[in-house]
Amino acid sequence: MKKLLKIIAYTLTSLCLLAITLVGRIDDTPLKEQPFYQTMMKRLDTLSLRPHNGTSPLMVGWSEFNITPAYSMPMAGYTPKDRFNTIHDSLYCRILSISNGSSQSFIISLDLMLFPPVIKNRLNDYLAKNKIQDFLYFTATHTHSSLGGWDDSIVGRFTIGTFHEEWVDSTTQQIIRHMDIARQTAKPSRIAYWESDASEYVENRLDNTSPTDGFLRGINITRADSSRAVLATFSSHPTNIELLGRTLSGDYPAMLVKELKQHGYAFGMFMAGMVGSHRVKGFEGEQFARIDTIGKTLARKFVEAKSTDILPDTVSITSRHIPIDFGPSQLQFEPGWKARDWAFRGLIGELRGELTYLKIGNITFIGTPCDFSGEIFAEAEWQKWCADNNQHLIITSFNGNYVGYITADHHYGKKEEEVLALNWVGPHFGEYFKQMIERCVKQH
Repeated sequence: MKKLLKIIAYTLTSLCLLAITLVGRIDDTPLKEQPFYQTMMKRLDTLSLRPHNGTSPLMVGWSEFNITPAYSMPMAGYTPKDRFNTIHDSLYCRILSISNGSSQSFIISLDLMLFPPVIKNRLNDYLAKNKIQDFLYFTATHTHSSLGGWDDSIVGRFTIGTFHEEWVDSTTQQIIRHMDIARQTAKPSRIAYWESDASEYVENRLDNTSPTDGFLRGINITRADSSRAVLATFSSHPTNIELLGRTLSGDYPAMLVKELKQHGYAFGMFMAGMVGSHRVKGFEGEQFARIDTIGKTLARKFVEAKSTDILPDTVSITSRHIPIDFGPSQLQFEPGWKARDWAFRGLIGELRGELTYLKIGNITFIGTPCDFSGEIFAEAEWQKWCADNNQHLIITSFNGNYVGYITADHHYGKKEEEVLALNWVGPHFGEYFKQMIERCVKQH
């Protein structure tokens, strides 16, 4: 009996020690008192964003290629799926090349849930190795019915399937090749900003009374040979296909691009906007019928929109990768409680991310390493600020790193999945990202 009690005591003690080692309280220190905040604000206050003045008319080219594998691979979405069974529509990588004679930029979007960090790192390594100064702006469509197998971390292998080195390497090499194709086929072009209010098709899934950003935004491109291209963003989750389904699809972004091509565009690209906390509303039908309707409806919204600002033939381009400072991770599993940082880093990796800044004339693109919420955009009244200052702001998500959901701070502590398990950074980060973006946009 004494031996049994000792075993029980040792077991309970071990479990208690393990819990103490793995679990801690959420750090709710005010944002301005956090060392990472102070360091980041000093960096932004002294940040030099030097424009590259145009030395020639804008040159724009594009290319796309199919990334659907010839063999079955895992799928990435809300639930782990070890393989896909069928293909509804092929998945693509789309690349836009933009140059003003003194600066060369590429916007690269993948029909994936995220832009894989491993591919971002390999592309950056390729540029560094070959001493190439091109600027890369990464994003994804955020379809939840696409490929997995591109994250080699412990959690990545569990949540999105076995790592597929062959597909990752092939996709990386194809991107490099098609960047060159886009550059080589570029022609003198005019770029125009456009937007269209589609707020009736968006709701806030954390609180349907909270603000949303419901604008379609993007750029229209007309080249000297009369060929046209369009880049579009929208802030609504592409999660319209069955949760447990094993059919590959680009969801409504793929249907939107397909429909735009029916309207005479030679090239279309979709980039996930401020999708954190936003979802589609107002559409009937099941799965593929539904995404077809969404794509056609949003395409009509675009066709009806008027380009509000046509850039001059020659404009300046400013680009910069701005590293973000983070405190220790705060993966919350119950309100007020988190996994300790060492455990997070062992399973997922170190928190790492940047703001991707690309300004073409008076059109500013900001890429974020997260599901960034359009509620923050709406509450900050950035749409009004842009109108008052003759500026245009397009914010996208999933720029090649991922730190979870960034939502409005008043949602923090709720039990909804997006602000509980999927916020990896802790409280006050909605305000933190808001201030970082404002310093980048309003001071430059």
